[in-house]
Amino acid sequence: MSLATPALLLTVLGVSSVQEELVEKLPAPHRKWLEEEVPYIITGVERERFLSLERVEERDAFIEAFWRKRDENPATEENEYREEHYKRLAYANEFLGRDTFRPGWMTDRGRYHILLGPPSEQQDYVSQDAVYPSELWFYNKPELKRYGLPPFFYLLFFSRHGGGEKKLYSPLGDGPQALLTGYQTSSMDFRSDIERAYNKLFEISPELAQASISFRTDEGDIVQFQSPSFGTISLLDTIVAAPFRGVDTSYAENFDVEKGLVESDYLFSYVPSSGAAHVVPGASGHSFVHWTIEIDSKHLALVKDEDRGILATTFLVSAQVSQRSEPHLTVVDSRKESFMNFQESEVQAVLRSPFAYNGTIPVVPGSYDLRVVLRNRACSGREASSCRKSYTLFDAPIEVPAAADKSRLSDVVVAYGSEERLARTDRAYEFESRQLFPNPTRIFASSEPLLALVRAMGVAPGMSVDFRIVHREDGSPVSQARPIPVEPSSASAIQEFALDGVAPGYYRLEAKLLGPDGAALDERASNFDITPRNAVPRPGIRGYWAEAAADVPGMVEAALASQHLNLGEREQARALFEDALEKNPRLGVPREALAYLAIEDGNVERVIELLEPVYAQVQNRFEILALLGEAYVKKKDYARGAELLEKAIALRRPEPPLLNLLAVSHYQMGNRDRARELLSRSLAENPDQPSIRELVEQLEKEPS
Repeated sequence: MSLATPALLLTVLGVSSVQEELVEKLPAPHRKWLEEEVPYIITGVERERFLSLERVEERDAFIEAFWRKRDENPATEENEYREEHYKRLAYANEFLGRDTFRPGWMTDRGRYHILLGPPSEQQDYVSQDAVYPSELWFYNKPELKRYGLPPFFYLLFFSRHGGGEKKLYSPLGDGPQALLTGYQTSSMDFRSDIERAYNKLFEISPELAQASISFRTDEGDIVQFQSPSFGTISLLDTIVAAPFRGVDTSYAENFDVEKGLVESDYLFSYVPSSGAAHVVPGASGHSFVHWTIEIDSKHLALVKDEDRGILATTFLVSAQVSQRSEPHLTVVDSRKESFMNFQESEVQAVLRSPFAYNGTIPVVPGSYDLRVVLRNRACSGREASSCRKSYTLFDAPIEVPAAADKSRLSDVVVAYGSEERLARTDRAYEFESRQLFPNPTRIFASSEPLLALVRAMGVAPGMSVDFRIVHREDGSPVSQARPIPVEPSSASAIQEFALDGVAPGYYRLEAKLLGPDGAALDERASNFDITPRNAVPRPGIRGYWAEAAADVPGMVEAALASQHLNLGEREQARALFEDALEKNPRLGVPREALAYLAIEDGNVERVIELLEPVYAQVQNRFEILALLGEAYVKKKDYARGAELLEKAIALRRPEPPLLNLLAVSHYQMGNRDRARELLSRSLAENPDQPSIRELVEQLEKEPS
């Protein structure tokens, strides 16, 4: 199909006259984006939603979401899909509109170049007297199979009657006769004419003859049927639909620019939840933020895996800790994905009770705001439209105390139960060998017990923790337990209260840290309610997410050191990285981080000392090769530096500073040609390097 005019393009894309009027009202940049930049890749739903937006800010946010939905690697800052699209668009406009008055994107060649990218190979028939000017594009790209396209196919464009713009050839609408100059029909038999034209084209080019019958190469020998194949029609339909394959347009239907809390495809899928966060020191003395989110299990998205006979769901959880005084300063920003499976026989039990998701994060001292976003997704097929999605979020202010300079208590954790576990350290709500089940709603039935836990810091012999329950309104006592001794080796205090006989109402659990003389050194409290109901539903299943592998020596210290770096606290970070390395010499994270700090300080010997043992084990990691190579160059061991840096640039596209460093090595070793080549490559990446340009000009004057 040739798209001859903008009006025809709008008709082809199913655009109503009402939408045309809305297009006319768009500001020039937004109209250009919609009409000239994305007409072939935007779905009807997205187009309609875009036109319904009234504010510039909304449309800008929509465009951002549009590209984000198509980002093939969201883990990187670059959006490879967008960059590739605009690269194709620019090529089409520059080169594929030269034989017409229209911009290149509107031509047939421009359209298919934008949809598919450049062909794997191209044959031009412009000097053949027997054939009108033609271009045969070969596509041999296995990656196109994900769009339902065959791994090899043709596209053929020709100048009908020998002049004007090259249009897409149609095996059905045009036929092989249309490609031949001076061809005369000599028979009343249409099939005979096709076969004679095909045979004549075959003498010129077998590929051209094949494409004149079908753009597909997987249909076998169709010439014997003396009829063009209908497979080309389905192929072209698939190509046109390729940009829409797998694109979830729910964000366009539910787009709300004011939210901005989750990815656009999760907007308008919020589910209510209860949450709680507690700052509790770990066994190592470092503080951990423990958090829990509880949702009604009816909101869980489950999908059945027929092959395995299970039901499965996926959670994508992000946890962010931001400095309260400077909200833009993020100390922790982490995402983790987890998968949960259930036997079909378990589903009813699962759906009768809430679902809880717990996590823990080590955090350096300070005043912060915690935000946890819990996304839940289950897909019954590959199409995005088959996915059930929901999200919830939890915000809480947290205070992480500095190292104990006085005796104090942690936050009070209020739980509805616990169980014994194998002794582990610093997992979510696990203390010593006991796993607590925190109650984020803080609502209890009188038929169930209440558990309270605190940890004491700055503990001295003879100290204890005193728990009691009081009425929230007037502070009158309800229940009090005996003081629980705490020791430096076991600073946790856990108390269980039976609530039977306690009337429904509003209460406060108080915990006091008592000195050897019985004087109160610190006090913490947590409110809770007792409901008149006989029972409160409790989670039957729980998911867990841990930020640091606390069981691995040095991992917590390395995580905290990274947070100090985020805060600009370089020396605190260095001390913790050194501590981590001392606890676990095999840990790579602190070695690499300390090496970066050492290279900034100019201590190349320390860099080599830190990274050579890592390189001996891992020789294909770009960061290690680049950093170690830089250290050797600065040590003036140019041969070793060049060896490592050459390996590095073979693994990843290097930045100009690395190319310049490698060029220096080769220059010092007398390899002028290689140095010149590297510096030229650096300038191609970043032309704004006057000193490098001068050096290249100097090298050009020197003999090879």
